[in-house]
Amino acid sequence: MFEFSHRLQKLPPYLFVELDRLKAEAKARGMDVIDLGVGDPDLPTPAHIVEAGKRALEKPENHHYPSSVGMMAFREAAAEWFRRRFGVELDPATEVVTLIGSKEAIAHFPLAFVNPGDVVLVPTPAYPVYHIGTLFAGGETYYLPLTAENDFKPDLSAIPEEILSRAKILWINYPNNPTTAVVTKEWFAEVVAFARDHGLIVAHDAAYTELYFDGYVPPSILEVPEAREVAIEFHSLSKTYCMTGWRIGFAVGNPELVKGLTTVKNNVDSGCFQAVQEAGIAALTGPQDCVEEHRRIFG
Repeated sequence: MFEFSHRLQKLPPYLFVELDRLKAEAKARGMDVIDLGVGDPDLPTPAHIVEAGKRALEKPENHHYPSSVGMMAFREAAAEWFRRRFGVELDPATEVVTLIGSKEAIAHFPLAFVNPGDVVLVPTPAYPVYHIGTLFAGGETYYLPLTAENDFKPDLSAIPEEILSRAKILWINYPNNPTTAVVTKEWFAEVVAFARDHGLIVAHDAAYTELYFDGYVPPSILEVPEAREVAIEFHSLSKTYCMTGWRIGFAVGNPELVKGLTTVKNNVDSGCFQAVQEAGIAALTGPQDCVEEHRRIFG
């Protein structure tokens, strides 16, 4: 009776929903299932974060619409965490925006900069939302294979000039999901130089920067000084603090890229619940020994 829009018809089945369906079917048959699907830590959110959230729930001022850009206190906490972790100074007023988890922002970001017919460069295999956000914006996805021969990094030199001439966004994700590949700040510098040469936006999904082992510490692309000209980076509290269900994160980087994302959010959501933002402040500013413990367990 009702026909889905063309954009919905173009979407493949969402990977993690399909995996949930297959798991449910297997469990119904009595199978003991080991879940290797979506990255959802089975550890509880640390107690001091939960307690901060409980206290925040009782504040009447948190029971109203929040700001789409997020509480200044949360953005300041995110900027300070970023300074401590990466040594990069950010202006919380113009270079930080609060997210309802990084997934919504990754999906919404192309709406700010991609027109029908524009190309978005997407690694494969990768988080499906890079492609989904491209489709919703009317763009075309050009896939960049991640292969062992290239250390699971995209071969930027192999992109045809005709594609580059129409490309708007380059998505990257390191530490990488699902390959686990990591990169150096020097490689980020090469990506930034490539983006500046070709007029590209670099969108870095940095959800896994705090899950590291064996002495390697992942860098931020914003540690490259010129990255502020071309890059936006998406951070999530989901994996770092086992807060997947709370839906809280932040994006940082070039002020115009942050402004574009914020403008989309102004029109499609009413912001992250302030009680959750207060819990996020407790996570970012509180004791970080829980993060080290999570790394030990996951490692």
